[in-house]
Amino acid sequence: MTDLHLVVGGLLTRDPLLATLLLNHAAGLQCEQLPVPSSIVPSWAADDRPGAPADGELLTVEAFVSRDTPCPHRCLDDVLDTVHAVLTGGPVRAERLDDGVPDIGRGTVSRSATWALAPVAVGVLGHPAAGYRPPGAASSSR
Repeated sequence: MTDLHLVVGGLLTRDPLLATLLLNHAAGLQCEQLPVPSSIVPSWAADDRPGAPADGELLTVEAFVSRDTPCPHRCLDDVLDTVHAVLTGGPVRAERLDDGVPDIGRGTVSRSATWALAPVAVGVLGHPAAGYRPPGAASSSR
């Protein structure tokens, strides 16, 4: 697991909606009942596109809702838009590449979206920003 995976995982789990959807998927894995309605499934791949950053990766998130959910396509769009907002608000460069076509399966409707992700700057992930002082640290500027 790379630093990018850890940072993105942290961003996704800090959002209450996305954290719940990730937990639902984890519970489904334990019960061997997949896909789980009301869940998201993240997956990673190397970003081999021409001109992609060397440390960039592709993140695909597939969102699932029950077929009985009112306006399931709108719910899926809302979930994937939340993922986009979380990714673009964090310390990664995120570009939404494409959205998959909705898929209707046994009891669920799903849709996926893919983002090209890369650290904002080399060495940013896992390290405090330059000049960062922990709370309570004495200031030397007077």
